Amino acid sequence: MTTTSPVSELVSLRGGLVVPVEALRILWELEEREFDMRLADDGALLVVPGSKLTAGDRQAISQHRDALRTLVRYCDGPIADRVL
Repeated sequence: MTTTSPVSELVSLRGGLVVPVEALRILWELEEREFDMRLADDGALLVVPGSKLTAGDRQAISQHRDALRTLVRYCDGPIADRVL
């Protein structure tokens, strides 16, 4: 039996970063709801205030954690990296 994993739609951002569209949607939604996303010194993804996250939020964050960490790094990086 052959199984296939779901295919994620990808988006290419300036500077060559490619991430799943769903991760970008999660980031936008959390920002719209006034959550702060940042990386801890050890690279862990922090979403504050964590007490306001729903079970669905936590599941989505867990599922896309690596892409969200990459997006946070991208958004916090020098603007020149994103422009050209």
